Amino acid sequence: MDIEFAAARLLRASRSLSEATRHYGVLVGRKYIQRLVIIRAVDEFSQLYGLSALRLHQLSGNRAGQYAVTLTGNYRLIIEPTTEESVRILGVEDYHGD
Repeated sequence: MDIEFAAARLLRASRSLSEATRHYGVLVGRKYIQRLVIIRAVDEFSQLYGLSALRLHQLSGNRAGQYAVTLTGNYRLIIEPTTEESVRILGVEDYHGD
């Protein structure tokens, strides 16, 4: 699957584990890279639902049309499909935090 990035920081962090850990810390950075590898490996967005480790779930309210993938604890990778074969990475967030 093709991946677009909504921000330059997300793109830079996607290029290497060292960049990802510099931006997000060791635990979240490692999971960020792992999740991107999985997303790139599938052909269509709908295939992500079959991967239970991702815990892909649709968001609601002002985030309608967006999805979250579990990274660690409260951290989620926020994505939105742009086509069936492409997603946009919107952010890495602790959206359960204060």
